[in-house]
Amino acid sequence: MNDPVVPERQERRVMSKTAQCSDDPSEKPETHPAGLSFQQVSSKHGKRDRVVLVMADDDEDDCLVVSEALKLACTGCTFCCVRDGADMMDYLNRIGRYRHPESSPVPDIILLDLNMPKMGGREVLKRLKTDPRFRAIPVIILTTSRELEDVKICYDLGANSYITKQASFEEVVSAMKTLTEYWTEIATLPPRKA
Repeated sequence: MNDPVVPERQERRVMSKTAQCSDDPSEKPETHPAGLSFQQVSSKHGKRDRVVLVMADDDEDDCLVVSEALKLACTGCTFCCVRDGADMMDYLNRIGRYRHPESSPVPDIILLDLNMPKMGGREVLKRLKTDPRFRAIPVIILTTSRELEDVKICYDLGANSYITKQASFEEVVSAMKTLTEYWTEIATLPPRKA
């Protein structure tokens, strides 16, 4: 995505050697002891305090744009970005640098690019939707591909939605606002699990 609206894009990066999560600095992530199931983080009103979106995308600019868009579209969201499908599986399985729960909050929604190195989005989607630990997590395909065959394959594998990446920052903000409003205000997200 080439968009001059996001200032200092080249100087600011969402991804580094580890996944980075953007969150309100005044709130600390809830930690869960190893071996225990993740639990839904509930407020007094029975809803999650924060909604965690985890994105797998090898394009650092796309991660930055989505991160900035979510800051405007969803003030109650925590956003993490990992660099490819293999990283996503490590993140979900708490392997390596993701072994500590505070560095890898349980996703409520997964955003998944299709074309990534190491492990592509289709393979990640297939693994997620065949693993009882992860199959209830909504997976949103977020890709540049408009190929009908890709759309069909992703829905056949269990994707919850298929979104083509938007060209302008305003369109990305609008898409993220619609997506987060749907999943947080209209739909009921499944309980978090380990």
